[in-house]
Amino acid sequence: MDEATRGFLAQAIRDALTSSGIDYNEAYIDSLISKLDNDGTLRHSTSLMEWGLTVILVLQAHLASQDGNTEESPLRTTGSALQTPPASPHRGRGSYRILNAPKRNYGNLAGAETRKKRKRPISKLSEKCGNKSPDRIADEPIGAGCQNINQQPDYDRVKGTHHLDIPVDNSSSYQADSAYTVNAMSSILFECVKVNFAIGLYGHRTSGAPTTTKPDKIRKYVDEISEYDYEKAIDVIRRDNALATGKGLQNRYNETIFWKIILKGAALIDHTKLPSAKGPVDGFTMAEKAATKKFMEDAGYGLGAENQRQCRIFWKNLFQMHEAGIEKVLYYRTKEFDSYCKGYPKTSEVSLVDTIMKWETQYRPHIEQLETRVLRLAKGDLARISDLENPRVADRLKVHDFKEKDLRAFSPQVVCAPYDYQLVSDSGRDKSIFTFLLPTDGSSLFACSIVPVREGDFLGIFASKIRFSETWSTTHGIRGPIDNLWLDYSQVTGPLNQMLVSEPGGPANVRLQWEVIYDDIGADSCTSWRVSVKATRPIMPFEPLVRVAAQQEQYVLHSSSENAKRGFLELCEAD
Repeated sequence: MDEATRGFLAQAIRDALTSSGIDYNEAYIDSLISKLDNDGTLRHSTSLMEWGLTVILVLQAHLASQDGNTEESPLRTTGSALQTPPASPHRGRGSYRILNAPKRNYGNLAGAETRKKRKRPISKLSEKCGNKSPDRIADEPIGAGCQNINQQPDYDRVKGTHHLDIPVDNSSSYQADSAYTVNAMSSILFECVKVNFAIGLYGHRTSGAPTTTKPDKIRKYVDEISEYDYEKAIDVIRRDNALATGKGLQNRYNETIFWKIILKGAALIDHTKLPSAKGPVDGFTMAEKAATKKFMEDAGYGLGAENQRQCRIFWKNLFQMHEAGIEKVLYYRTKEFDSYCKGYPKTSEVSLVDTIMKWETQYRPHIEQLETRVLRLAKGDLARISDLENPRVADRLKVHDFKEKDLRAFSPQVVCAPYDYQLVSDSGRDKSIFTFLLPTDGSSLFACSIVPVREGDFLGIFASKIRFSETWSTTHGIRGPIDNLWLDYSQVTGPLNQMLVSEPGGPANVRLQWEVIYDDIGADSCTSWRVSVKATRPIMPFEPLVRVAAQQEQYVLHSSSENAKRGFLELCEAD
């Protein structure tokens, strides 16, 4: 098998494993391809169907390796990404039918001709799928009523054009070119939250003692911790957890300078003793290839041909990104980001380094703000006051009379929701940590999420005072689920209070949901209410959040730029 074919198959297997939530290593992928090649499986595989069957064989090999001996499996699933179906798929459908179909011989070819399909009239297609043209119908996902059942976000839809035409500051937003881009960049933001939340809990630590791999010293160290008093033991555990987080970051960031070390090794090789280059030009000298192999051997990496090729390209790209000044993206890089880089098309007009530099430029301010937010949240900023103190927000939101005590006077359960950073992921339901206030081209702000949001995801708490009275405000009031219960945001504000508002009955992508909470005050407990913001449909990153006004007077209030500068607070003193 030639090198190009191995590369295409390796990337197909890599994408399949990544999308299935399976951890993998390049050496194992290389060994699988070699085994399939030696068995003759790939010898005549040229069609797309046969390529797909090859990937299925690889996944089946992984599942078979897990039966009865999971410890020896070179792949492992992460969390619950792979779930066992309740019943086996129908053996007469799909790939199972192809794999299990008996081979035909010259005696059973009768009736092998395919039956011609009757074409449906275009008029009937138009009636069922609306006014869409037939060529557009073929490119759309299949579902009941020509709609996508999974309700996945459309990653190619331009921000702000679905409901409202909002001029967004281009310096604070970024339009991803594909679902792979969104997936890779979102995984970096998720990793940023996990890392900084752990650092916020454990603190920035530096170890003066070297880490040991000797079993005797490890056991002795654990025995010493067990003899400490509670406070000292907790401090040591916090320190070790922080150091473990930092070590993981250090190991990943070290890879950005591997290629520089390899180049130093290539300079020491006698070029006259190297064989002449064969095959198409791939951008690497024979000395660089030999130095890469020597480095991988010395560092303990697998020496498969495909693994060497992938590592050469990947490490060189990482080093070029490092030299170009890309920092935040590399610091929090993930396996999704690595897969994106390894599968980046060589024929693209824009280089991989230029693409990642664009990510760095557009996302760096958001990552820095996310770092600050997470550290403050881990230290007790449950009301997330730091969001309103951001310079880009403070310059446009003039709420000088609004004091921090206005929100801190409330119970934490009223102004925030419990947050578990361990559950941060694309499938996680709490996306509130990623809700940002960003400037528009004018002097106002809009609320949005910087990661994809699914229908029903929690985006945060709508700051307000919960009142129970017969009189209420038509401009700042929203009625609750029972009589005389309503929220009042005339004297208190927050990030989600600045979201866009459409007319009553107008378009929206979020809703306000009333929730009962139980607050413990000393030995007593009381029941209260809070209002959370939930997504009503999939929302793309940087797509403005829009809610429906409770009444026309409220829509008029939010239509004024002067009211927006005050955070929609009343001018009168708080009661």
